[in-house]
Amino acid sequence: MLVNSDCHLVVRFENFARYSSQVDVLSWHGLDVDFAKALLEEAKCSYKFVSLPWGRSIKMLETGEIAMMLSMSPTKQRERFAYFIGPQRNETIVFVTHKSRPYILKSYQDLLTLPAPVAIHRDAVYGPEVDSLLKNTLNVEERFTFVTNNKLRVSMLKHGRISGFFAEKYNMLYQSENNPDYMQVEINPFIINREPVYIALSKQSVSPKIKQRLEVALMRLKHSGKIQNILKKYKLD
Repeated sequence: MLVNSDCHLVVRFENFARYSSQVDVLSWHGLDVDFAKALLEEAKCSYKFVSLPWGRSIKMLETGEIAMMLSMSPTKQRERFAYFIGPQRNETIVFVTHKSRPYILKSYQDLLTLPAPVAIHRDAVYGPEVDSLLKNTLNVEERFTFVTNNKLRVSMLKHGRISGFFAEKYNMLYQSENNPDYMQVEINPFIINREPVYIALSKQSVSPKIKQRLEVALMRLKHSGKIQNILKKYKLD
């Protein structure tokens, strides 16, 4: 593939690999990795993947230390420092539990009655109902806890230190079928949030010219059917 020397992007991804220290991230496949590689190769840009926690990544996107994040919800605060192109796809956030403790949710209030906290990502968007719980629940730290490391999150779930965690539904379906660490998870049918998510580009490290090139490349991917093929791979079509 011919690349343009003026287009090199550092891309954040989330590593669900069982032995992440032994995995070449460029050969590791996940939904966002596949999206990013397809887009950047279509735009003839070079790239580097880095595995980072969500909250830290947002700050690095703001400073320009990373250039691209995927599956992001636009907010007024984020639009100050990031371009949002897409939409990339629709995202469905669900509550994930352990098969030995499949707690059932019928309402958002049920999240406050679980025997252990719910793990969430710092600075993630979970919709207005969860925002309201986080702002208005007394002793909220007893009900929700920030866990940024996927391996730690699964370990805490296994040992009952958390009741469950919020995650993207189809990513969890994919992980439960392909990743041994996730084969004991249970996906609750209650929908926490559903909305379109976008590809975010740092205004500090992505020029308007490169942004336009990526937007054109994204349109070409959609028209060629390559986006649909990625969605189909992850049962999102």
